Amino acid sequence: MYTAGFLLFVGIFGLAFWVLIFLSAFALPYAITMYVIEILKGKKADKAAH
Repeated sequence: MYTAGFLLFVGIFGLAFWVLIFLSAFALPYAITMYVIEILKGKKADKAAH
């Protein structure tokens, strides 16, 4: 009787787990790296302008 609910719970938990793995392993480091690169580009442009 509770099998369908349990499988739904496990499925949703599994998807959420893999989304968290993706975010922590790829998306967040990528976003931080791009942000830092843009900051460094901005500083280089400031130095070239002066």
